[in-house]
Amino acid sequence: MKKLKKILLINWLYFSKELIEVGDINFLTGKNGAGKSTVIDALQIVLLGETNSRNFNQAANEKSQRTLEGYLRADMDDNSPYSRRGKDFSTYIVCEFQDEMEGSSFVTGVTFDCRSDGSYRDTFFIYTGTLPENCFIEQGEAMETSALRRFLKQNYARAEFYDTQKEYRHNMLAKWNVHNEQVLRMMKKAVSFRPIVDIQKFITENICDIPDKPNIELMQQNIRDYKRHELLAQRQQEKLDALQQISRLYQEMNQAIDRCQIQKFLVRWAEKEAAQTEIDQRELERTECKENLANVNEQREELERQIEQKETRRSELELAYRQSNVFQEEERLLNTEKALRDEQKKLEQGLQNLEVEIKREARHLQRFCGEIQELEPEELLIPVQEAANTAQKAYAVFTGDEKGLFARPVELFETGQQAVAELSDAVRSAAHKTEDRIAELKKQADQKSAVLANLRRNIKDYPHGLLLFKDRLEKDLADKTGHAVPVYILADVLEMADERWRGAVEGYLNNQKYYLLVEPGRYQDALNIYDRLKQEAEYRAFGLVDIGKLREKETLRPLPGSLAEKVETENKLARSYVDYLLGRVICCDTAEQLRCYKTAITAEGMLYQGYVARALRKGWMEDAFIGRRAVQLRIDHLEKELACLQEELRHWQPLQKQLTGLQEPLFTQRFVRIDVAQKQEDYQRVQTIIKEIAEVKNQLSQLNLFWLDEQRRIIEQLKEEILAFNKEKDAKNVQKGKLEDRIHQLEYEILPEKYQRYEAIEDVLNEEFTKEYRETIGVPRYRQELVRLKKADVIRKNFGDSLAQSTKAMDGAQKKLLAARREYAERFKPCAFQIEVMDNTEYEEERRTLQESELPRYKEKIRAARESAMEQFQNDFLAKLKSSIDQVQDQVHNLNKALRQAQFGTDKYQFRVGPNPDYLDYYNMITADELMEGESGLFALPFQQKYGPLIEKLFSQITMADDTQLNVRKQSELQENIVRYTDFRTYLKFDLETTDQNGSKQLLSQTLNMKSGGETQTPFYIAVLASFAQLYRVNDATRFGNTVRLVVFDEAFNKMDSDRITESVLLLRKMGLQAIICTPPDKVSDIMPIADRTLLVDKSGYRMHIIPFGKEMQNEGSTGDPESSAG
Repeated sequence: MKKLKKILLINWLYFSKELIEVGDINFLTGKNGAGKSTVIDALQIVLLGETNSRNFNQAANEKSQRTLEGYLRADMDDNSPYSRRGKDFSTYIVCEFQDEMEGSSFVTGVTFDCRSDGSYRDTFFIYTGTLPENCFIEQGEAMETSALRRFLKQNYARAEFYDTQKEYRHNMLAKWNVHNEQVLRMMKKAVSFRPIVDIQKFITENICDIPDKPNIELMQQNIRDYKRHELLAQRQQEKLDALQQISRLYQEMNQAIDRCQIQKFLVRWAEKEAAQTEIDQRELERTECKENLANVNEQREELERQIEQKETRRSELELAYRQSNVFQEEERLLNTEKALRDEQKKLEQGLQNLEVEIKREARHLQRFCGEIQELEPEELLIPVQEAANTAQKAYAVFTGDEKGLFARPVELFETGQQAVAELSDAVRSAAHKTEDRIAELKKQADQKSAVLANLRRNIKDYPHGLLLFKDRLEKDLADKTGHAVPVYILADVLEMADERWRGAVEGYLNNQKYYLLVEPGRYQDALNIYDRLKQEAEYRAFGLVDIGKLREKETLRPLPGSLAEKVETENKLARSYVDYLLGRVICCDTAEQLRCYKTAITAEGMLYQGYVARALRKGWMEDAFIGRRAVQLRIDHLEKELACLQEELRHWQPLQKQLTGLQEPLFTQRFVRIDVAQKQEDYQRVQTIIKEIAEVKNQLSQLNLFWLDEQRRIIEQLKEEILAFNKEKDAKNVQKGKLEDRIHQLEYEILPEKYQRYEAIEDVLNEEFTKEYRETIGVPRYRQELVRLKKADVIRKNFGDSLAQSTKAMDGAQKKLLAARREYAERFKPCAFQIEVMDNTEYEEERRTLQESELPRYKEKIRAARESAMEQFQNDFLAKLKSSIDQVQDQVHNLNKALRQAQFGTDKYQFRVGPNPDYLDYYNMITADELMEGESGLFALPFQQKYGPLIEKLFSQITMADDTQLNVRKQSELQENIVRYTDFRTYLKFDLETTDQNGSKQLLSQTLNMKSGGETQTPFYIAVLASFAQLYRVNDATRFGNTVRLVVFDEAFNKMDSDRITESVLLLRKMGLQAIICTPPDKVSDIMPIADRTLLVDKSGYRMHIIPFGKEMQNEGSTGDPESSAG
């Protein structure tokens, strides 16, 4: 067997480094919280090949709060001084196994490289050998994975690291010589060690592999299909009646089609005859064109012969002419003249091009300057207009039509360059200023538009921050007093009693109309708040009126005729302040009356105060904020201002566009210095060339050209004759081309098109009319009509006119037929028959089938087919259930074989599986021997007699007519029935039988709720050990039985008495299993004497250690007491 010998823990919770040696039966104990489950959880990671935290501390709590991160970082307790969080380190959990049969060892384990940023990476590994002496520690630190790889490669022959946990588990089980992952599931169950509550569920889930349920969907669908077929039988007569009506309409449509068909044939055949006539005419034309083409080709050949003779004579004369000295001298002089003229032309072209460009710019500049000077003089435009006047004068010399521009002195160009540079600077400056002005106007327009938008939403455009200040005062006063305290803006609570005096009131009050009013009792609170807020810039500029002090110190009786009478308000605070401000300002109709009073004002805004008369600012008077009409007045005023801004924009925008119309000047310093200078040199060269050409002409005039002139005359005469022959030849070529084109057109365009049309008509005839129809009906009728009507065109016209009416009648008949078919398809869904198809085959065949078949016989066939389908699927269904039952019974039988050799004290145990009494009839039917015997099987007469009604009952439980027709409740019932009747466990009953020394037997299901905790733990213990013994093949003495025998129990014997614990350990030894048993210290006296090693988990502060106690220590008389040590 293969035994676990050592466990190594490094940096696992509060274990810094712990090497644990284990024996066959190992007792792991310690106080609660000492760290027993810490060791078990570490062991599970290596033995199960999983890092899932759900496996941790399962014996204590199914929803344990322990996490892998907490174990690695040692920070499950926030007060831990040894927390590894924020550090780089490696954790190891390693198990060393010894193969006693082979005399070798192997190691399985996992390492975690943990980083200070909170990340970690786990790596599982297996190698052949034992744990090294350094326990994977170098220089006081656990090796990282990369160092471990190098270490194992250097010191061990076979070491493997795994990328996935699945790959590790596969190789680990291979090392264990156990090739069934069920052992891992059993190990999880053993660790959690919970007593049995439901024996049936325990056995099927933990002891047996649950087979798959039978799939009955196909069976259900087939039965539903046949039930639908039965419903169809009731509708056959209705379908037959509808099909007979369709047959009648189809006959009527065919009669209409026949009429259309013969008329269409006559039209098509007449078109074919006409097309044939056109083909004959074009074929005759092609023959004539080919004859004419042959004649033209003969004439061309004669002309080419005469041209060749003339060309030979001309060539001889021209050769003698060119070889003469006089000709060669003349040729030289002419070539010289040509070269000079080419040079002259090139230079003059360059001069002309630049001159045109200069004049174009001059005209553009003159036009631009003229437009600028025509503008109304403005301060911004004066520098531009002055520069434009200078540039216009400087460029005047370049606008004329006279030639020889570059014969003029360079100073003219320099003057123009300087003038246009000054103009560009002036225009650029003015354009920038114009753009700035436009931007400012747009900004003002946008601002006023935004204010208008708010005013149209009835939001006054009070000074910035006023409303915020009002809201802040109200909020802070409410916070201080615990209730709302209103704060008023003076302008909001006033109304104009006389609109004629609005301007005077608005202007006189000016910023005072924005002052805030509070109840006198809250003024000091408001003043304190204002004093605290005064450092905030947006709150500095607003007044807070002290109405209480005002009423106390001032006499508030306004004078008759005062401006206060022009203002109304229902707010008493506002009334007091308005009477104070306006009660002594007398209203006067004229300025002459002002001096009669100490303080007076006119409606137009002339104020007399302090013996000084002054006019109120118009803007103050027009800014309407008082009363309900203020918003509309402000809107009207702002709309006028916005209109003025837009009008000013319309003035400046065209000007800005005009200023940007000046192109970059051609006259730059470089242009004048280089380009103009070059052109002046070119101009001088042209004058020199003119003189050189005159000299060449003089030399030509001195040559003797009489003989050359005579030779030229003869050569020219020959050329004219050749030209005449060539013209005649060209005419023949044209004639030839026309004939060839016409022949080509006839052969490749006209005739193919005529033939194509003819063939198309013929194709239509062949497609629309069969050969038999043409020969027996169509052509004979056409000949009759040709005799009667004489011409094909007349036949085509007469029957073409009739065809429209016949087609209409045919369409009507077809619509009736299609409507009947469509009604049939809608009424008898699903119907796959084509509605638009022209033949009636599908409908006729369906009608014939229905008409010739007897409905009772049709129903009988449906029933027979249904029985056949039911037989097929019922057999599959029952066979699958029987197979599942047989499989589970075999598994229980094999498990019982292992249990026969395992005796717990004086008791023996056996698992029992038999039929469920509630479903005994079903069980007997499923397992009946005759079901699988003979050819008849399910529907054999004896079987049907015995189980026929039960079969019908079973199928009625799991199949209904059509799921789509079921309501929610019936659907739920059906699904419950399917789950129940397709589960093999429905038909079986499981139990665990105990036989004592007297042969008395008891079933666990009968005593489960009456026994003590230890008694309920024992069956679980027996079942788990039996499963492990079977999986580990403990009774196999061959190499196949050389397996790991390890079992781990957490909180295993906590409810067992001493005798049961002793029997449990003896059973472990008898079965040849190796165990690690974790229990609290109260079981020390029971387990320690019979265990090979006792491992005490000791926790001191935030450090954990394992203190071993072995049998050899007891034999040596050791006084160590694990229970006392644990305390």
